[in-house]
Formats: sequence, structure tokens, C-alpha cells
Amino acid sequence: MKRLIFLLSCLLAFSATQSIAAPLQEGKDYRLVTPHVATLTNNIEVIDFFAYTCGHCYRFSPTLESWMQKLPKDVTVRRVPVAWDPSTQFLSRIYYTFEALNRLEDLHPSFWQDILDGRITSEADLQSWLTSHRVNLDQWNKAYESFTVTMKTQQAMQTWQNYQLDATPYVAVNGKYLTAPHMAGSRQKTIEVLNTLIEQERQIRQKH
Repeated sequence: MKRLIFLLSCLLAFSATQSIAAPLQEGKDYRLVTPHVATLTNNIEVIDFFAYTCGHCYRFSPTLESWMQKLPKDVTVRRVPVAWDPSTQFLSRIYYTFEALNRLEDLHPSFWQDILDGRITSEADLQSWLTSHRVNLDQWNKAYESFTVTMKTQQAMQTWQNYQLDATPYVAVNGKYLTAPHMAGSRQKTIEVLNTLIEQERQIRQKH
């Protein structure tokens, strides 16, 4: 009996090891980006593609943020807001205005939640929301209309189009791969796929 239990334990351990070490499946866990997209850093670049109108993005964000807290030194992450048409492009502009005012940390998550909850549905709502969050409206309008915010908004649109996105959320790795919870099967599995793709890129670099 003891021998049988020992053999079963070995079998279970082997199966678990095989499951952990299972290679990623292209087209299932991730997809290749063709042609590859140029990156903006010498590090391994990770892009978090999200939309303020996307509830799945909002629910995935805490998992991704937690992963970003332990980011390796050779990995750089940037967020890229996605607006599918001109009518929602102002949302991308709002994201970059938060950034210009150095208020991303506090305003970005609150705005996202309130947009999804239907608390902001008009320009008047937005003005009231900004005031309630102690944003100087003159500074806001100046930043919102600035060349820098306009340029970044246009670049964001070009970036997600270069990656040929058809949905959000997606996470890009080094201009070559895209993965997402709806591909990997769960939010946590997406992080595992992300780590594997990053390591794959790291090994390629070490060979050159």
C-alpha cells in the first residue's frame, strides 16, 4: 500500500510539473503581431491596451497593476488608451490630460469607475467631477488643448491600429506578441503568459 501511495504521489507531481512547464500555444495563449511594431525603449516593452468604456479592462487592471509592482529592471510598461471612433477619442485625451497634470495616480482609477458606473455622461458632469476632485479648470482646459496631449492622443490611436486590435483588454510584448484574458483563459493566466513571453524575449536578446 505504501508503495502504491508513493507511486501515485510521484505521478501527481510529474503531472503538475508537466502542466506548469507546458509550452504556450500560439493562437490560443497569445498571437503574433505581423508585421512587428517598433518599440519606444531599449528595454522589453509591455503595453497595456485599455478603454475607459471596457469593463473587462477595468476588472483586469488590478491584476496587472499588482504585477507591475514587481517589474524586472529590463521591462518597461506603458498604458495606451484605445478609442474605437472619433466620438470616444476625447476619453484618450482625458487620460493624457491626467498625465500632463501629474494626477494619473488618483484621477485615472476614479474616473474609470465613474464612467463605467454612468456618473459621467455629459460635459457638465465632467466639469462637476473635476471640481469635486480639486482640479483647477483653467489648468485642465489648457492641458487638455495642449500640443503634447493632442500628439499623445494621436499616437495612441496609431499605436493600437499598428497592433491591429479588435478588442480590449490586450497586453503587447515587445512589438511581437499580444495576449489577453479572453485568450489565456483567465486574468492570472494572462500574467503567466506575459511572464513567459518576456522571458522568451530576454533569452533571444542574450543570444545576440
